[in-house]
Amino acid sequence: MSFHAMKIIINAERSAREAYQEASVLARQMILDAETQGKAHILQVQADTAREAKRILQKAEEQGEKNQGEILAHAENQCAVLRAHAETKLPEAVNLIIERIVKS
Repeated sequence: MSFHAMKIIINAERSAREAYQEASVLARQMILDAETQGKAHILQVQADTAREAKRILQKAEEQGEKNQGEILAHAENQCAVLRAHAETKLPEAVNLIIERIVKS
């Protein structure tokens, strides 16, 4: 093999080695960038999820307060109806008690 051919082979091998090293550095940098971006994305998703959970919880609490008011109003109405009904029976109950006392 001639000296010129050997020089061409050596230069080609050196170029290939340099290209491999550059590709390795670039690949490592790409991996680091992807990890950094992935971590940032995870943090963003966690923050978004926490905000959404807080919003849903607040909405549920507001709905619960609204429902609580409606339930309380309904219960108060039922109590008033029962009280009114009981009051109509009060004279009858008094008479029944007096009757039993007198018979004793």
